[in-house]
Amino acid sequence: MYEFSNVCGHENIIDNLKKSLAANSYSHAYIFDGTQGVGKQLLAGIFAKALQCDDLARPCDECISCRAFDVGNHPDIIYVTPAGRTLGVDNIREQVSSVVYIRPYKYKHKIFILNDADLMTVAAQNALLKTLEEPPPYAIFLLISENLNNFLPTILSRCVTLKLRPLPVEIVEAHLRKQNYDNKDIDFRAAAIASGGSIGRAFALITDETLGEHQKEAHDILNILPTISLWDILLLAKRLEKMKDNPQRMLDFMQMWYRDALIFKATGASSHFMHRDLASSIINFSDKMSFAQLTQGMDAINDTRYNLKANSNYLLTMEVMLMKMAGY
Repeated sequence: MYEFSNVCGHENIIDNLKKSLAANSYSHAYIFDGTQGVGKQLLAGIFAKALQCDDLARPCDECISCRAFDVGNHPDIIYVTPAGRTLGVDNIREQVSSVVYIRPYKYKHKIFILNDADLMTVAAQNALLKTLEEPPPYAIFLLISENLNNFLPTILSRCVTLKLRPLPVEIVEAHLRKQNYDNKDIDFRAAAIASGGSIGRAFALITDETLGEHQKEAHDILNILPTISLWDILLLAKRLEKMKDNPQRMLDFMQMWYRDALIFKATGASSHFMHRDLASSIINFSDKMSFAQLTQGMDAINDTRYNLKANSNYLLTMEVMLMKMAGY
């Protein structure tokens, strides 16, 4: 599984990583940034595996290091995990600072993989910064992120940022069709569109029985949002409580809706819509909203994703999001 050939898309990034490996020339810190399910963790894992492999051009899957990685027992690849919803300063001190200057147990590098690195507190980032400023020669840091804006500028300046862009719908759909599914009634096109260019989301959507319900709810709300009163927004937020256990599907739908509306506002064309079947509704929505309101709405959805990951109050977060999306 952890081979470059198993990554869908992102050819330019893969090519650059392979060249770095072949030349034995790479940075001590990378940020793999992109939306959920787009392939960040997979690509970071492959890169870590290749860095420790006896054959630097690729993970060979045969050496002791590759076999140790595949069974999840590699002593010199360390996964930094949060104790709660965020990566705090104690997590960095205990899992990074206290061990980083101890030489690798057996292999060429000591690699630290930080999942949800964008959820580091400011104190945690400052603690990590001390190591990034003067890292030991064998240490490599792979930070996995969904929101670059959450990093301190000093962290960004010391890392190579690899931005994984959403994949085209056609590529996601083609990849889904290559898989073997017993259910012949799967709507691969719908899943590819709803995924927002994320392979991981697309696979989850195929078996998600709540997808249609969440999309209909989001569609109904968006249709009335431009003309709604502040009081009605509070009532709408209560309707969204039934999605509390899995709000991401609704947020995905809303984000793509705003994306299409922004495209129409900027170009007057609908040929590149993700939701082509809802074109008339989105065009009507775009006509009623200013460019600034649409941009504000898109930002509000992104902020909501982050706030929910940080365990913010769900109802309050939905109220704030809907108010910003409506232009208040």
